[in-house]
Amino acid sequence: MTRGPILFYCQHLLGLGHLERAARLTRALSRAGEPVVFVQGGRPVPGLDLGDAEVVLLPPLVAANEAASALARPDGRPPKPRDLADRRDHLLGCLRMHDPSVILLELFPFGRHALTSELGPLLLAAADDRARRGDAAPRVVVSLRDVLVSKPNQAWSELAAVAVARQWTDRVLVHGSPDLIPLTRTVALADRLGDRLVYTGYLGPDGPGPGRAAHGEVVISGGGGQVAGPLFRAALDAWPLTARARTQPWRLVAGPYLPDAVRGELAAAARRLPAHADRPAVIVEAHHPDLGAHLAGAALSVSQAGYNTVLELVAHRVRALVVPYEGSGDEQPLRARLLAERGLLAIVPEAELTPARLAAAMDATLGRPDFPAPARLDLDGAARSVAILAELAARVRAARAQGAGRCS
Repeated sequence: MTRGPILFYCQHLLGLGHLERAARLTRALSRAGEPVVFVQGGRPVPGLDLGDAEVVLLPPLVAANEAASALARPDGRPPKPRDLADRRDHLLGCLRMHDPSVILLELFPFGRHALTSELGPLLLAAADDRARRGDAAPRVVVSLRDVLVSKPNQAWSELAAVAVARQWTDRVLVHGSPDLIPLTRTVALADRLGDRLVYTGYLGPDGPGPGRAAHGEVVISGGGGQVAGPLFRAALDAWPLTARARTQPWRLVAGPYLPDAVRGELAAAARRLPAHADRPAVIVEAHHPDLGAHLAGAALSVSQAGYNTVLELVAHRVRALVVPYEGSGDEQPLRARLLAERGLLAIVPEAELTPARLAAAMDATLGRPDFPAPARLDLDGAARSVAILAELAARVRAARAQGAGRCS
């Protein structure tokens, strides 16, 4: 790369939501001609589209539990101090090698506190560089989704996050809309960020994609799949209890992180169901390329309520029934409830998930007239985010072109 790229750090631990949202923004940056170095700290994901970004893989870490409150290596054991030091050194080496114009941090300091051992030194290195080079040093930007997960000590977490953001970052981009969910809904001190805080609108899907044509399937999905087993089991048990939904072909997309044993159990259960016309009643697959575009043609989507999936459903006006995941807090239930109030999707709470309840809700959702309602969400967040990041990067590059030296 011949000019200071945007260094985009993203660590996904439990599911794919953080990574897929970051990938969507990375593709938008690539389309705008912005060079990106994408630093990924989780397990590899097959077929992930990062545009023209250069990808840097840190030694992977995952969530040690379903609340993502602790770290583990992919083998399930806790990371050793040497593992964390290796990641820190790799990240700082990437900073020195690429001398980015912008450092873009997904979530931190509003989350990923367990990785402060590498992100703290990164922020301090950027601050030291700012003291030396002034306007020629990288700007630091935070990328946040609309709803943040509450912490066990919420008051302290908010105070620390806002203090760090005020001290060491230049912008906090919230990929949402304040008229639907202001950041103060989940970070009470957000207004203390002042003009650093910018709402970009939602990071809607890239475009209609090749799968936009209607195929009439009931598509059941759960993001990466690691915590979707109960939803998948309930859906297969609901099939014989439905009246309307079982007249459609079904596809269950397990996700790359669903354990192999559970996927095998689901496939066996699907084979026991009577065939639908000339195909199985339910096709079970581990991964579906461009699932978002495939959802656009569905007769009904049954899923959790993660940010990316919900935006695909809303953007393409898909009949959608969501079972918000509650294991990591109130993020998905809050988003789902507010969108349901606008008539954009239907909900079965996780606590009420039974095959009979799900079957009744599926049939009811398929039969609702004038559903879903027209979307009135700002889905152009990618373009606005790119404009903000490109402007910051241009200022740094201009300062460097005027004679500022590179960091050593």
